[in-house]
Amino acid sequence: LTFDGSFTMAQYQSTDGPSASRKWSLRLSLAINAALFVVVAFVLLGQQSNSNDVGMPTSMVATNRFSPMVAPKTRQINTAVSASKKKDDRIMVTLECTEAREQGKMPSRYTTMKNRKNTPERMEMMKYNRFLRRHTLHREIKKK
Repeated sequence: LTFDGSFTMAQYQSTDGPSASRKWSLRLSLAINAALFVVVAFVLLGQQSNSNDVGMPTSMVATNRFSPMVAPKTRQINTAVSASKKKDDRIMVTLECTEAREQGKMPSRYTTMKNRKNTPERMEMMKYNRFLRRHTLHREIKKK
């Protein structure tokens, strides 16, 4: 019982359309199509990251073919390695052109990383200023 597309919905609802049994079959096929759409949408939305395990909860995902109902292994983070390294050693700094600021022109800015232990003082580097079209002295500025 499928809708073959030869009649429009208005023709099925009008008096000079097909018989009552044909109207009933159209309504039934529309209801079946709607139910099928809901089931397919539910399966697609419930799909896990593994495409073979459509709609299965993560506790039921098979890890290998010999033990089909074993829960997946969780990933453990090695805390000894991550705790030993300090986050504050390397910081992001901004370098700004000194000559352009003195001249009242647009200063060029660069960002770079610096090691706070090795270079505790402010950084100074020769960098290209595209507004002045030459290499100029750039100094580290405070973050605002």
